[in-house]
Amino acid sequence: MQNELENLLHLPKNQLSFTDQHVYILLNNLGSIDPHLRDNLSYSLLARGFQENSFNKEQLRIIIDFFINKKTLFHQITEPENDAVFLRTFTALLGALILAMDSDQTVLTNDERQTMFNWSITYLELEKDYRSFVKNKGWAHSIAHGSDFLAATLQHPKFIIQDQIDLLNLIRTIFNNMQTTFVDDEEKRLAYAFFQGLKTQKFSTSTFIEFINEFNTERYQKLANDNLLGWHQLSTWLAMLQSWYFLLEKRPELQVPIANLIKKYYDAYK
Repeated sequence: MQNELENLLHLPKNQLSFTDQHVYILLNNLGSIDPHLRDNLSYSLLARGFQENSFNKEQLRIIIDFFINKKTLFHQITEPENDAVFLRTFTALLGALILAMDSDQTVLTNDERQTMFNWSITYLELEKDYRSFVKNKGWAHSIAHGSDFLAATLQHPKFIIQDQIDLLNLIRTIFNNMQTTFVDDEEKRLAYAFFQGLKTQKFSTSTFIEFINEFNTERYQKLANDNLLGWHQLSTWLAMLQSWYFLLEKRPELQVPIANLIKKYYDAYK
């Protein structure tokens, strides 16, 4: 069967076609510790299937039911670091694919959609395994993959934020769970997710500016304790600010206050 899937991977664009058995195997491979089987083959085919509309309605239902009913996004999420992280993080990527399709053509029920919206936030609140690339096993990259799922929620036309500050506090939660600096652009993916919320006007300008000013102050207060984690968090925060600065070049009302926060960091070196 793997040979069949390998052959599918090399088909020209828009010529993909799956059997139901293919779909079940791809889903079951999402938690594999073989990086080629999980990432290069199974996830790549799932992504192409969504992007090229290669799944029929019944197969889409198989995928959605798998996501909702199996709850693999939270598999062993409270346990110590182990290989279950791969299943969780690649389920998060699958969630992003499903929501992206649902943004263009309705494939979810209202209840399923709201569940996925909620889970994209809850996942990042609960995930503690922040490993990025794991030797011999490939990408775990939980914050990056979770951020992609969150971005799909924030840019979805049917997502309505109930509490802007509560959602922005997700950034605070992630920083509180950090043990060291991110090394593989996780903070840029997180910044991009919240950029989508700004782009689609899910966050008000005033609320966002209030949050980043307050959070920036907290970073320097923690730095005053002169501990290594404080430096790691400030470095990560600076990278997020820099990402927003360039992403928001058409929003001067946001770019200017962000630039002021970045300037404060570099002024310390003058």
